[in-house]
Amino acid sequence: MSREHLYKAKRANWRELPKDKWWVEGYFIEQNHPEYHAYIVKYINIEIDNRYIDILEHDIVEIEPETICEYTGLIDRKNMKIFENDIFHIGDKNIPYFVEWHNTRFTGKAVRAGDRVGLLYWNWRECIEIMGNLHDNPELLKGDEAE
Repeated sequence: MSREHLYKAKRANWRELPKDKWWVEGYFIEQNHPEYHAYIVKYINIEIDNRYIDILEHDIVEIEPETICEYTGLIDRKNMKIFENDIFHIGDKNIPYFVEWHNTRFTGKAVRAGDRVGLLYWNWRECIEIMGNLHDNPELLKGDEAE
């Protein structure tokens, strides 16, 4: 499966911004000299003649490297891009999964059972719904505490 190599990460200055501005999507670059810095080069996705085309903006945003998440190439049932470290469910919100790279592919790992299933196993466009991500919503990994 060929997919777009797109990333998202939290801006380095996210604490100073409204929540809807914390994350930035684009292409990951890094600089190791004289000290380590990580950046996302933002892009915009526009429609031209019924085709979507990515256009790079000239906006380079410094990010927190520990929050870098790679795009899986898939979207959920609400048309949201599915990224590494996203938390999702497949019908029951009390059974959360999170997206991780395992061996040679992205998988959904069941939080309490520890089982892994390839994301393509489900009819993902109808079943998978993103609930949040590991960085902003770790409480979602707890699921139903009444069990």
